[in-house]
Amino acid sequence: MCLISDRHGGLIKAVREGPDFVSPHGVHRYCLRHVCSNFNSTIKNVVLKDLCWQAGSEYQLRKFNRIMDEIKKQDVKAFAYLDQINKEKWTASHDGGWRCGILTTNMSECINGVLKGARRLPVSALVEITLECTVHYFHVRAIKGQKMLQNNQLWTDFACKMFISWQQKAVEHTVTKYSHAQQSASVVTRRQVCGAYNISAASMVKDYYDVMAYNNTYSKHFEPVQSEDYWDDPNFQLVHDPTIHTVTRLGRNQTTRIHNEMDWRQTRARQEAQQQQGDSSIQENVP
Repeated sequence: MCLISDRHGGLIKAVREGPDFVSPHGVHRYCLRHVCSNFNSTIKNVVLKDLCWQAGSEYQLRKFNRIMDEIKKQDVKAFAYLDQINKEKWTASHDGGWRCGILTTNMSECINGVLKGARRLPVSALVEITLECTVHYFHVRAIKGQKMLQNNQLWTDFACKMFISWQQKAVEHTVTKYSHAQQSASVVTRRQVCGAYNISAASMVKDYYDVMAYNNTYSKHFEPVQSEDYWDDPNFQLVHDPTIHTVTRLGRNQTTRIHNEMDWRQTRARQEAQQQQGDSSIQENVP
């Protein structure tokens, strides 16, 4: 199991104290988005923040080292900040394959978007709307999966789009074969190894992108909840805590969520930083 989270002290402590949560049974990885956010809160440079993301999301070790050298060239303190974090925890190049391509906690946090209307509701209403949203979610995707089957698609729309894009790029690839037995080759610029060795590229696509796998995921059915008249007698009396009292006010309730650096738009800051870099390069070229 691979647990991806932010670097909250309580989470890190819980993982460390879990005797069974150690490799090869389980590993703890950091959400790259949170790492970049904490990095930018300290360094306060969106250009370096972008380089931090590039370094963490890069799978090739040589490219990771090149990006880290660029960060060190621009700001030694920024490099030292990232260098003191265990590289296995936040970089794809040192991960060892545990993340399966997932760099952030978006996989779990996306549920907040799916169930956005279920916030700040009574428990019974929250359970009901969660069930309704889930049923609708599965129903729509089950229909979508059937359409993909009728169109004789091999993979889901996302995988097909990526495959076609890489297939178009492969036309410009140059491959020099070294060993047919070992299937080793040197690729110039891009990838065309499958075509050089007459290997079906489809065999390299993971099974979970298959349309049949997609349909199996959303083929499950849900049982409707019957009226309360048909429910079993709970054999106990529900007693509400009289000390808990919610004060109601007119208008919409204010959210209690604290916004942080990840909620701020930084497009303008990036443009200003790029403009400053452009001006400095022009001045350097002036005799």
